[in-house]
Amino acid sequence: MEVLAATEPQELKLSGAVVQPSPAPAINFRGYIAELDGLRAIGLCLVLIDHFWLEGFSYAIFQLGNMGWIAMDSFFVMSGLLITGILLDSREKPNYFSTYYARRSLRIFPLYYAVLLVWWAIGRFTNYGLDAANMLQNWGSPLWFVFYAGNLREAAVGFPPKLLGYAPLWSLQVEEQFYLLFPLAVFLLRRDHLRRLLITAIVLSPILRVAGYLWQPTNPFLQYVQLPTHCEGIALGALIAIRLRRGPWRISRPLLAAATAVLLAIAAAGSVLSTWGTRNQAWGSNWDRLAGYSVSSLGCACLVLWLVCYRGSAYTRWLRIPPFRYLGKISYGVYMLHPIALWIVIELSKKRIVHFHKDDWRYVAAATILSLAFAAISWHFFESPLLKLKDRISHNRGKIVVAEVPA
Repeated sequence: MEVLAATEPQELKLSGAVVQPSPAPAINFRGYIAELDGLRAIGLCLVLIDHFWLEGFSYAIFQLGNMGWIAMDSFFVMSGLLITGILLDSREKPNYFSTYYARRSLRIFPLYYAVLLVWWAIGRFTNYGLDAANMLQNWGSPLWFVFYAGNLREAAVGFPPKLLGYAPLWSLQVEEQFYLLFPLAVFLLRRDHLRRLLITAIVLSPILRVAGYLWQPTNPFLQYVQLPTHCEGIALGALIAIRLRRGPWRISRPLLAAATAVLLAIAAAGSVLSTWGTRNQAWGSNWDRLAGYSVSSLGCACLVLWLVCYRGSAYTRWLRIPPFRYLGKISYGVYMLHPIALWIVIELSKKRIVHFHKDDWRYVAAATILSLAFAAISWHFFESPLLKLKDRISHNRGKIVVAEVPA
């Protein structure tokens, strides 16, 4: 396996002697990165706070959960980074398309379609079928989600389905549209052309959001749930993957850390200030719709790159602790299954089988514990066995690229 080392160190002359300085630390950007699992875990916690938050909870908790939209941008950056890396490394391999799509399908489709089936049954066979009828009449068919186009329908009608489990699926629609379309771009375009395409997408995305705002100022779904208007994070992650494969990359760690802190602070401040004194969702504010998604995506891209640069260091040790790594590993299951857990707790409360109310912390604790339990069962008995099949369809990743990072 070939390793592209850092640039050759220059000689230093001290008191007439020639001293060979130590090369800058080389960072390996390939393989499993435990810190990214930790970041997924942190982002997932924000999402759960947002989705499980109730009116009686403190305003501080509301604002913390209200930053879940920033977590979604970090997920997009990680998807762009990891998927683009896989595609670039396997571009010259035989069966490029069939191997990639088979692996993605085994990872995503089984749990996704199982959950869709569960929600169809809930809507059809509970509450006298009124929920399913209401969805068909006022929103549309659940078949939109079967074909990964539910986000397009949400943008068109301006609201998600009232049935609880469909609302969080928009992000999976965005990512799957990227997964389906981007392999073709990687295969057909040279890397410099691919880079220009991604930069163009980053520039056009906020322009399209402004145009959508001027067209329908009361419909934030036009900006939030569509790939063309919320693609900066995915495109930035893809650009990082492309740059890492060009060879050594001199990255100033202090500058990168400062950029990460400033950009995420601006995104968080915009989230709080745009909803101050209200109970509105920050992702639908004018700030986010016009500029916030770009700022957040840039901050999350810097954060992901910083984590990779400090991979394995003492600075990121807390992200590598087993609970975070495990939560990151089962995060897909938690995201897919937590609405089912919440629905069960709500139904048990309605029927007074449990004596929780919506302003009770036990209500949220029960939904959280049930979500984790469902995800753990899904991982060990459903997803993991399928992943063993996925691992048999492997690409030869080829050489490992490392980057030179000054201290």
